[in-house]
Amino acid sequence: MSRNKEQYRFWQHDNGTIYIVWTERDVSTQTGMQTRRVSTGTTDWRAAEQYRSQFIAGLDNPPPPPEPTLAYLLDRYKKEHGVNTRSLKTIEHHTRTLNKFFGDLQPDHISNALLLKYAKERGVSDGTILRELGTLKAALHFAEGNRWIAHQPRFKMPVHQPPPRDLWLKREQVELLLSKAKSHHMRLFIQIAISTAARSGAILDLTWKQIDFESRLMDFGRGWGNKRRAVVPMNDDVYESLKTARELAEADYVIEYHGKRVASVKAGFRRLCKECGITASPHVLRHTAATWLIMDGVPLSEVARLLGDSEKTVEKVYGKHAPDYLRRAVSALNFRQKPEALSI
Repeated sequence: MSRNKEQYRFWQHDNGTIYIVWTERDVSTQTGMQTRRVSTGTTDWRAAEQYRSQFIAGLDNPPPPPEPTLAYLLDRYKKEHGVNTRSLKTIEHHTRTLNKFFGDLQPDHISNALLLKYAKERGVSDGTILRELGTLKAALHFAEGNRWIAHQPRFKMPVHQPPPRDLWLKREQVELLLSKAKSHHMRLFIQIAISTAARSGAILDLTWKQIDFESRLMDFGRGWGNKRRAVVPMNDDVYESLKTARELAEADYVIEYHGKRVASVKAGFRRLCKECGITASPHVLRHTAATWLIMDGVPLSEVARLLGDSEKTVEKVYGKHAPDYLRRAVSALNFRQKPEALSI
């Protein structure tokens, strides 16, 4: 909750002592309001002003208990940072899981051996372990930044990063999904995803105000954190589909269902894939679009701009699909001498 100095006004006692006075809800009855005050301990207005600034800062960042547990730190991380992210549900899930193992411990108890034990007892994939411990690490970093702990413990992840999954769809599979999709919003979602390589969240956040039909551009906005988004031109297929959808629109959001914004397409897309005998998630459509671009010889730099990723990342994940990938390198390793290189 943001606070300002007008909420915490000054009042000077007859003896000259300056107080901070404010009004808040009566916590004992939860009805009505009560006026509270606290002494600055000074008669000097400049010193009182400094005290008020520190007092307000303390309200926004209340001190933790003397020896905070990891459960306490994870909870504050969730409530004070997680609520401002798109991944609150993920953080809540990770927090519940982490608390079962680490909750009663303090930060100094964390060791590499303890993390290895956690990974073995969890019995889940390495990717899941890394994501869960990533939340723990982020919570400790947040706690250090807010001075709830002196320093965050340094530790090594007990498992290695798994290789990226090379899952993408062929054109006939995408055509099958489009033909079998019963709802208009699902077909439109698939078309936009394949034609722009945008993330699912960016597509579901897209409003009609972000679409410029005259310039044929789609502005997916600023994104969250390091998930950058792009301004993408519309190809002919998407342009025609969006024009039709705009005429029938009942909501501000492009992907809607009966006049309401669609929060997630995961369940519907999963059912559609099962009907088509395809293994995929909505995010696979992004990988599919990127893979098609690379296979068609689109430069890595252009693909990177479209994805909102670095060129290095695109090359690492999708480079193997390029038509000339390593072709020049292996040609140089030909064990037979070329005719022009033979000596006479």
